[in-house]
Amino acid sequence: MADGPPGASLRYQPALDGLRSVAVYLVLLFHSGLAVARGGFIGVDLFFVLSGFLITSVLLSDVTESGRVHFGRFYARRARRLLLPAVLVIVVTSIVFLLIASFVDRLPLVGDAQSALLYVANWRFLSESSNYFATGLGKSPFLHFWSLGIEEQFYVVFPLLLLLLTRVGRRRRWVPAACLATLFALSLAAQLHWAQLDPNHAYYGTDTRAYQLLAGAVLALVLRSRQVRLTPRGTGVTDAVGLAGLAGVLLLGSGLLSVSISNRGIAAVAFGVLLIGGVTLAEQGRAATLLSRRTPVYLGQISYATYLWHWPIIVVITDLYRLTPLEVAAISAVGATALAAASAAVLETPVRRSRVLDRFRWPTVAAGVALCSVVAVALVPAVLGSHRRPAVTTALTHLSHFNAPAVTVPVAHRASFRTLSRAKIPNVNWQSYVNDNGPTRSCTAAAPQKCVVVSGGRPVVVLVGDSHARMLLPVLAALAREHGFTLAENAMSSCPWQAQLSNLILTPADQATCTAERGAWYRDVLPTLHPDLVVVASFARDNPAIYGHSLIRTGGSNETLHQLIKDTTNETLAQITATGARALILRGIITSSFDPLSCLSGATYVRQCLVPVSHPSVSDTYYRQAAAAHPGSVFTFSLNQVACPTAPVCLPILDGIPVWRNVNHYTTEILVRLRAEVWNAITRSGALAGVP
Repeated sequence: MADGPPGASLRYQPALDGLRSVAVYLVLLFHSGLAVARGGFIGVDLFFVLSGFLITSVLLSDVTESGRVHFGRFYARRARRLLLPAVLVIVVTSIVFLLIASFVDRLPLVGDAQSALLYVANWRFLSESSNYFATGLGKSPFLHFWSLGIEEQFYVVFPLLLLLLTRVGRRRRWVPAACLATLFALSLAAQLHWAQLDPNHAYYGTDTRAYQLLAGAVLALVLRSRQVRLTPRGTGVTDAVGLAGLAGVLLLGSGLLSVSISNRGIAAVAFGVLLIGGVTLAEQGRAATLLSRRTPVYLGQISYATYLWHWPIIVVITDLYRLTPLEVAAISAVGATALAAASAAVLETPVRRSRVLDRFRWPTVAAGVALCSVVAVALVPAVLGSHRRPAVTTALTHLSHFNAPAVTVPVAHRASFRTLSRAKIPNVNWQSYVNDNGPTRSCTAAAPQKCVVVSGGRPVVVLVGDSHARMLLPVLAALAREHGFTLAENAMSSCPWQAQLSNLILTPADQATCTAERGAWYRDVLPTLHPDLVVVASFARDNPAIYGHSLIRTGGSNETLHQLIKDTTNETLAQITATGARALILRGIITSSFDPLSCLSGATYVRQCLVPVSHPSVSDTYYRQAAAAHPGSVFTFSLNQVACPTAPVCLPILDGIPVWRNVNHYTTEILVRLRAEVWNAITRSGALAGVP
């Protein structure tokens, strides 16, 4: 990225590098979890505005001097500036995760790294519904490449657009600024729209972020106009504007203001424009002087590499150690800055200043694109997709379990537990279990037969719920074929079986589908299936800390989370039994504090991944109460004794099959293997007694 302010001749302004250092360390402090930098993510907004300003200045200087844009030179400079440091970080990060992460944890990182190399990471994470602001340490080390994807997508089309606008503007000087301002307004409108409808789209979308780059572009156009006069000292007004912009940026980046993510970003753009305009018009003003000091200027010059390195460092150290936010900030700041300085000295500066490469512009671009493509297609899958066990994590897990106290299991299983827990983990196709979700089906009243999975005789069993229902479908389908009953399904991931429940974790479109799949489906579709038994299964979303604000009644209510679950449970069971069918509720499955499948794929012995039985969920209490209140029509059953006969400690693998797909789902394969025990659990519930 070129540096310099607009003008007849492009000249370097150190204050803009100083602004870069402010932006990158705001982001770093935010990612570290420091409360004092709760708004630090606006550093990315500042980068976008500054990038739009500088790139537009460079392109306009091209047009002024030669009447055209030197596309080869422009893209070659960006390739030399951006590609090698990014490739280096991605390759090194991939190798590090080969050493510390299990195969199961690495597998989704393949697509993340590839999308980062191809500069489409923002759409990748949007499609995966990644919440940039979610808590937890299981984030992708390539998550921060979303911003680079937006910037490069923008610059694929912007130079040509600007060239066309400036040519039209030779006769109508107002056209370039007016057109860019219009695009700015459209993108800002998209930001406001998606902020209400889908915050993830508002944050990751190129369409919703373009206004920030366009704000910088419009500023560059305005400052190049004949009405704006550049002077070294500026005026008292321009100096005050710069100081106001700097103060506003620091205030927004702190944790002092309670502002929505979208509005904070919009305000950051406004203050960023004031700051950039102020330091450009008053190069010796107070704001420019502060930002032009040697240290912030140097840190700004290496800010790109600092940004690239800081997030993988944070992900790695927080995954391996328990650290305070201040410790994370200190380690990541020192580590990222040191690596950035080394990268600048050894790699970036020599490549950027190479006179040889400067003579071969389009070949340089082609070589950069080819390098990213080869690394994405060949190297990344070979490294992150390797079945090699993680040396560091395996050692840590091994020590933690060997120091664990002895566990007590039922006498009948004690000998087998001892033998099986000491066994080595067999060779397993881990990838086949990662997406072992089970199938999903839905139907309407016009075509209820589309919900039928197995056509048999009586009874007619209908399975309803979320991903736990999908988990159950293969075993129930196998049982339906063996026992000759009819099975239908209506399942949608993250959509509870209780009608009138809205899960705000879903996208707005999926929320609407979930509402239709439950309330309207129970009313209009279920009776047409003539069910004898309705099996309902959902993950227990009864933890107020997690679901207190994301699980609500459709239309709203004043119920607490637990009262909401209890009320909607009873209401939906009444709907089911009103059809003449019985209801059978799957109680909560054993959930793990760690991912058993990930642990198995990275460990050597079964005993390294033993799973303690979790406490029953609050929802189970309501299910039991409902069954007690409606004997003969509402029943409950559990799979936990089937999956964990050695309770209170469970083996993570049985008969060579992993028991858990992740922390809160059993694998469909283990349930099918243990289908006789599943059938016994269903029949013991009494739900089939007397059913034809």
